[in-house]
Amino acid sequence: MPTFHRTAGCSQLKGNTGKMRIFRRRGASQDRDRTEQAIQEYRTAYERGLAAEQSQEPAQALAEFARAQHALDRLDAASLDLPEVPQARAGLLYAMGRARTDVGDATGAVAALDQAEELYQRMESEQLATQKEGEQRGDRQETGPVPAVLLTADVRLRRARAYAEWGRPFSALSDLDMSIGGYMRAGAFAPLSDRSGDAARILAVGAAIQLRVGDHELALECGHESLARYQEMGRIGPEAIPYAIGFAAPVVSMLEAARGQWDAALAVDGVILEAAELGRAGTSGAHARIGVHLREAGRDAEAAGHLAMAARGSHDRIAEMEREFGSVLAPSLREALLEAERAESTRLAGGVRAGAMDPLDPLEIRTLRLSLCGGDGARFSATGRMSVVNAVPRQVTSLARVGHQLMASDRLSAALRVLWEALLLCDAARRWATLNTGDSTATVPLREAEESALAGAAGLVDILERAGDPMSDALTADLRNARERLGPSAH
Repeated sequence: MPTFHRTAGCSQLKGNTGKMRIFRRRGASQDRDRTEQAIQEYRTAYERGLAAEQSQEPAQALAEFARAQHALDRLDAASLDLPEVPQARAGLLYAMGRARTDVGDATGAVAALDQAEELYQRMESEQLATQKEGEQRGDRQETGPVPAVLLTADVRLRRARAYAEWGRPFSALSDLDMSIGGYMRAGAFAPLSDRSGDAARILAVGAAIQLRVGDHELALECGHESLARYQEMGRIGPEAIPYAIGFAAPVVSMLEAARGQWDAALAVDGVILEAAELGRAGTSGAHARIGVHLREAGRDAEAAGHLAMAARGSHDRIAEMEREFGSVLAPSLREALLEAERAESTRLAGGVRAGAMDPLDPLEIRTLRLSLCGGDGARFSATGRMSVVNAVPRQVTSLARVGHQLMASDRLSAALRVLWEALLLCDAARRWATLNTGDSTATVPLREAEESALAGAAGLVDILERAGDPMSDALTADLRNARERLGPSAH
């Protein structure tokens, strides 16, 4: 089976390597030489592709992966029924998904990862069947290959990144939610889990995805939890740097600075600088980050030295950090609901009619905000918002009404967050019901709630399309995917 390997300083899924010997040497036959030649060509091309990726040459990586794919095609065409081919192909498609994302081909990346997901899900079913047969025979449970549910989870995480690059929030955040769920079911988020590093990795990437197309408050929670887990493991070593420093730390730094939490932001900035100095590269950007944050905090004297060191490397780094600090964040769900609550309170106080729609009670919006965005527990994705699953239909219906009112008052960014969170809640509740069929409370009547959320989202897309907003095309495709994932009742 494919397994997790330590490459490029990180724990990640790979189809196989020459060292893995996924393809075992065959017995004597007239086709053995041609089979072994195809297997060797596959291994060589796959390894070259991974090396090209590590050298930041995604186009070359894709060319090598294409050669590996041709070798697997020849093995399939020979009708040898080699059991290793599907798992090798799944790993190859996973790698191709990353390379296609890196060259800006989001469509190709998603297509490759869709195929990888299908192959891993078949492996997952086979593993479960084998496990049940073993349990019935009373076999001892021994540590075996990596559970396919984790391989599927990693494929979904990588696809979430591709969807995020494509600007499709539902698709990206649904995949992220499923990825986190897969690792949670495997115990990765439990205290002292031997998969804690994978949980930290998932959350680091999740932080970046949430920041790009989701809720920046969830992004901050993902980032903080990821860094905390890395620190609990003793230190942020070379294996963790691409995730802790490449994803989680910059997200936390940016968002803490945006909130004016300078001590928190600068503490993370120091971690980024330390990692850059250990790697003897990238210190210019780290100094620029600290310098800009110190300056914005009113500590000009301390900022001067860092800005001077950053300028020695590149003035562009300083400008980049200034743009990051000056960027306007889309409202989080909490902020969007608070905005709606205040607007309705003002309307009621002024005696203004609500218009064609039924008026919203500010207390209802407040209750909705506290139930979905309050609490002390870590909330990394839509599933984490569901404290009571049977409450989801009512919550989604209320979110749809809030979304309509926000659209009516031209608060489109807030409406987007509210309506897409409604879709994600439907998605999470439907998935929960599927996974908990033995639970007497697992029947959640979602159809009407889904229809109201989809109608609201479609209305928003229509407004954006008529206004010529460049987001409308991606959101139209995203909404189509939401309909497909929510099932026949959503059509």
